[in-house]
Amino acid sequence: MFPARTPSTERVQSVPPSPRQLIGLGASIVGFVVLGLVLGGLLDAEMHTSPVFIGVGLALGVIGAAGSLIMQFRKFMKD
Repeated sequence: MFPARTPSTERVQSVPPSPRQLIGLGASIVGFVVLGLVLGGLLDAEMHTSPVFIGVGLALGVIGAAGSLIMQFRKFMKD
């Protein structure tokens, strides 16, 4: 009556990420943003260009955090 299920048509249930993995994900996002801000602040203090490198550092930190987030989500989706 119903077609036989083959492995390609069966839905594979993925295991959700553990709380430890989620905490690590949040910590990496915060780490990238804070590192960008700190390095930007240090460069601004050294070169006396107050908001320039803080903005650049923040932008690079957000880009790094987004890249890390995408890589982690891909890893979670495979598992």
